[in-house]
Amino acid sequence: MNHSAERTLIPPFLAQAYRNAQADYQRALSSNAEPRWDYVVLTASNADQAEGFRRQLAMRAARGELPAGTRFVVIPDEGGRRVGSGGATLSVIRHIARLSPGGFEGLRCLVIHSGGDSRRIPQYSAVGKLFSPMPHEWLGRPAALFDELMIAAAPLPKRLQSGMLLLSGDVLPLLNPRLIALEGADAAAISVKAPLDVGTRHGVYLGGARGEAARFLHKRSAAVLRACGAVDANGEVDIDTGALLFGPRVLEALRRLVDTDARYRALVNDTVRLSLYGDLQFPLAAESTLPQFLREAPEGAFSEALAAARRMVWAALRLFRMKLLRLAPARFLHFGTSRELMNCVHRDIEGYAPLGWRAQICADLPAGAAGVNAIAAPGARLGRGCYLESAIVGADAVVGDGALLSHVAVDGVCVPGGVVLHGLRLRDGGCVCRAYGVADDPKADRLFGHPIGEFLRATGIAPAEIWAQEAPRVLWTAALYPVCGDMEAAVRAALNLYALSRGGGNLAAWRNATRQALSAAFTSADLEAVFAWEARLRDYLSPASRRAL
Repeated sequence: MNHSAERTLIPPFLAQAYRNAQADYQRALSSNAEPRWDYVVLTASNADQAEGFRRQLAMRAARGELPAGTRFVVIPDEGGRRVGSGGATLSVIRHIARLSPGGFEGLRCLVIHSGGDSRRIPQYSAVGKLFSPMPHEWLGRPAALFDELMIAAAPLPKRLQSGMLLLSGDVLPLLNPRLIALEGADAAAISVKAPLDVGTRHGVYLGGARGEAARFLHKRSAAVLRACGAVDANGEVDIDTGALLFGPRVLEALRRLVDTDARYRALVNDTVRLSLYGDLQFPLAAESTLPQFLREAPEGAFSEALAAARRMVWAALRLFRMKLLRLAPARFLHFGTSRELMNCVHRDIEGYAPLGWRAQICADLPAGAAGVNAIAAPGARLGRGCYLESAIVGADAVVGDGALLSHVAVDGVCVPGGVVLHGLRLRDGGCVCRAYGVADDPKADRLFGHPIGEFLRATGIAPAEIWAQEAPRVLWTAALYPVCGDMEAAVRAALNLYALSRGGGNLAAWRNATRQALSAAFTSADLEAVFAWEARLRDYLSPASRRAL
């Protein structure tokens, strides 16, 4: 086992807690007597993503993979405009209050905030990162992150008489549920220890008297964290995991905050963009002050509307305090970028072996490759460290080292190393294949590891050919990817884009094509076709199908 695997090795205690959680969830699937969530709510960015989530839930319900006594609800951002994680939380609370007019006392609610657009891992932007595949087999099929979150949360209903657990849809918690309790507190924040350099990129808690959170410090410098006393003797901080618990009194206060249409509109909109962590959590910390709160960096931009909204939130929540639950041992696994995904299935997979995770799940691939729901024909050449999900590699294809293929079939082509190829079937019947570097951040201006400006200068392409006038000049918004009649042509067009970035390729063919940006996936994807492709591969790879061949 290499050094990286040792660092990510899951301790036996957490592995056992994970197996216990699986058993709890399976009992909830088969027995109405098992304590369970009354509501599970998924938030979504817009109506299209919400519909995709509902289809995923419906498929699981039809297979008996969801607890029959739990009500599953999907709530998109208001009007399809980004309202922030705090705005989404208020929408959830208002919705549940309307479904349960008796109030929150006695209700157990799980909320998974999953409304992001997956900009840093865009192969999941159409279906949603929440339903991205995991290197784990569950109930005879590849698990999705949603399934893992349901498993992780399964032990909590019997420890929570009332309340709401809020989770982030791209972070998987591995923890001991016996350490989670809301008794004697109106809210609780779940924290784990992390090195100081990690703390500078996330939220950090400063503990106070009686186990309360004294302050919440969001993305502060190492010097500020040290000066505030947030760094312990081991150079570690109490990091925000994205997991919060709200008790009935806090939930009722937030319900009253949005109990009229006027107040709801003032707090839930794309101008204010309230944050669950920066705005709804901040007033609950014991040493917070209103002047500090008004100066906190927002999710969007400072405005008079934001200041007014924060004063309303402060008045509603300041009477309550937040318990700080420092869990140890515990792990929170983040699945936010293509690089993190590749590290998980290759560099770190041995460390996750105690969870039953494997490099290949429902896959027919040569040793050394990783994949989920994937096939490589005899004779296909797959490089070291590549990863395939819902993909087929033909006998005459070459896949370079560290490449990532998602929802494509390739044959007779060479896929460069370190490149992502993601195929997307469109509602109008067309296909597009999006190509970018595994290490590229689509929020930045790089393509295949180099500044997009260099690509434009080398090819003579004008910025106006790929960016609308008002669009941020980043990879996410660049109309680079030709729309084609079938996936084979789309793959070749994507590889032509790569060739152009390296001084070759057919520029005229690229210019003459109708093109899409990564950001178009939300509104143009044919989700039925995406799900059908996944099901076709899954059926082919099933044990029964393989025996029949």
